Amino acid sequence: MSCDGEIAKLKEQVTCALCNLFFKEPVTLGCGHTSCRECVSRLEVDRNGRVSCPTCSANCILAEVVDNELAAKMVETLKRILELNEGEQDHCEKHNLPYTGFCLDHMKLVCERSAKEHPECRIIPIKEAAERFKAKLQQTLEYLENQATENVGRDEQMNLIDLKNQGDTVRAKIQLAFDSLRKFLEKEEKTISGEVEGQEEHFLQQLEENSAQTGGNPVTLSHLISDIQKKLPQDDIPLLKNIGTIFDRSGNLVRKPKELPLDLSQGGFNVPLQYSVWKRMFKHIKPVPTLLTLDPKTANAHLILSRDGTEVRVGDKQEDIPDNPERFSRWLSVLGAEGFNSGKHCWEVEVGDSTVWQVGVAKASVPRKRGFAPFQPQAGVWALALQDGDYTALTSPPIELRLKGKLRKLGVFLDYPAGQVSFYNADDVSHLYTFKDKFTEEIFPYFYIAHKGDSLRLTTLGI
Repeated sequence: MSCDGEIAKLKEQVTCALCNLFFKEPVTLGCGHTSCRECVSRLEVDRNGRVSCPTCSANCILAEVVDNELAAKMVETLKRILELNEGEQDHCEKHNLPYTGFCLDHMKLVCERSAKEHPECRIIPIKEAAERFKAKLQQTLEYLENQATENVGRDEQMNLIDLKNQGDTVRAKIQLAFDSLRKFLEKEEKTISGEVEGQEEHFLQQLEENSAQTGGNPVTLSHLISDIQKKLPQDDIPLLKNIGTIFDRSGNLVRKPKELPLDLSQGGFNVPLQYSVWKRMFKHIKPVPTLLTLDPKTANAHLILSRDGTEVRVGDKQEDIPDNPERFSRWLSVLGAEGFNSGKHCWEVEVGDSTVWQVGVAKASVPRKRGFAPFQPQAGVWALALQDGDYTALTSPPIELRLKGKLRKLGVFLDYPAGQVSFYNADDVSHLYTFKDKFTEEIFPYFYIAHKGDSLRLTTLGI
């Protein structure tokens, strides 16, 4: 379809059925159709508070009319497009040259000279860019209009109650997680402090035993000193009487004490304390990253798996392997070797510099042969993707994700009982997107890669 045809279609979609002008302060009725707020206010209201939709004649409750911000934005965008079509801004202001392409990296029109000044940028033809973004606008419009229709008639108080309940649930999960860590750390502190006290008591006991063996009693020593002082001035015979007793007492009292290792800072306590506690704490973290491998029976014949089953890449030619029922025949996909039908599980995938990929989960019955497109939840795949430099959540229609910087390692968190699959940037654990669904069968890790030279690698948590 030509650009003029697309623009005409957009005009029709943002034109009010009552005044035949572009929407002004658009609102959506219970049936899902949109009109100007002022036009709707002029409609005749029956005794039940209902009005007749000017588009489909459905009876709609006037109190359930909601603002349609997306339609308002669409009108603004269309007006800017029409201004460009009128030739007022069809040249590059910097170089005074006609636009020849569109830069995907800076999201702006460029002339031939601008394109040469930035050879590293991804430049595509204007027509291709217009068709691509019009398609995205159309998908977004349909998705948001569906959302607006679903939300029509929902009581605002119920929304507030739901939000409060969700907040309470999330806060309870956070408190439970930190309470568990606090209890573990308190137990560790008590255990280590008890070990120090035990070592201290052991050293004290050794000191007391050593003191007893060496005559450490100051009273006994003073008596011996006094007896020797009395002996020294005596004549020979009185001095030599009982001299043996004096020396026996002296030998027992002045024996050299045994050397004891009394340094508490050495031995078992002379280690990186926080690091050692963290290593033990790792055993109490739930869930910990699952050790995954890829299932070669499911891998497309053009894919090559590493020997340890943790990496997949696109091969030079198709492998001569049987087309068994489990194998993906058309799509360059592979599943994990282990599936899940309960519990919580997480794993991380290094996407690196790969240019086209999909990572997520798939149900066991996901279509695997020719003629099927298993890239959406309807087919049993919940995944994030990178294509043409854009990160998207593979919903229907896909939702584009705005990420800060390049994603190099992707984390997947499967909460089977809750019916959730969440994705996060594994480098800083920032949330990217969460799918919400109901799982009724076994779920497997899912991977798709398309370009030769690209690879996906399962990673493990390094300690």
